[in-house]
Amino acid sequence: MPADVVTGGGAAVAGSALAAGAAFIYYACSVPTSQILGRALVRGPRASRQVVLTFDDGPAEPFTGQILDVLRRHHVPATFFCCGKNVARLPEVARRAADEGHTLGNHTWSHPLLYFKGRRRIEDEIDRTQEAIERAAGRAPMIFRPPYGVRWFGLFPVLRSRGLTDVQWSDTGYDWKTKHDGRAIARLALAKLKPGAVILLHDGREPLEPGAVDASTTVAALPAIIEGARRMGLEFVPIDRFLAGTRTHP
Repeated sequence: MPADVVTGGGAAVAGSALAAGAAFIYYACSVPTSQILGRALVRGPRASRQVVLTFDDGPAEPFTGQILDVLRRHHVPATFFCCGKNVARLPEVARRAADEGHTLGNHTWSHPLLYFKGRRRIEDEIDRTQEAIERAAGRAPMIFRPPYGVRWFGLFPVLRSRGLTDVQWSDTGYDWKTKHDGRAIARLALAKLKPGAVILLHDGREPLEPGAVDASTTVAALPAIIEGARRMGLEFVPIDRFLAGTRTHP
């Protein structure tokens, strides 16, 4: 067999192996339902007809306060995965969320992509946020959501050592896409909503400077999401209900 044929075949095999490895790493680290690197809560039991509402990236004003107003009017509990830098900037807003019965979670200090981050950096991002939330609200979180849903090697040992549970999501309104207005966000959030869903929305946009954040479309969408879910016979519950019953429901 000619040498160039052998060489070409070997290159093809190597290329296929690299592509397969890259696909595996992408799935393990980036797909919200993946359980490869560690166990994560993705959704609760479907038989219960319960759903959980979560917000990422805050607190940010006036939007977090407006969302809290809507939740209070509709008697809905929610979970806020907070960036530590934002909590340090607006501790009174984080405190209000906790005082009104909502759950606070850790969303890292500065909202980095965790790809290729070493354990020391991951620990610093998590620990600074734990401290900021405990100072503001009187209690350190027991749950964590990685920015963009991305997990990396070394994350789960850090979570286990701090008693934190990774919480992903199974439904979203894609409210981070600027082309979507409130009606589109509500429609997308409700389109595939099922019992046991963990719904992802945003009350902020990373730890940006005041004035650089606009979560007004999420605020506008929220009443329609709540009312639409209730018309489907679904009940909003604290995330503790899902954590108590199970760790994951792929």
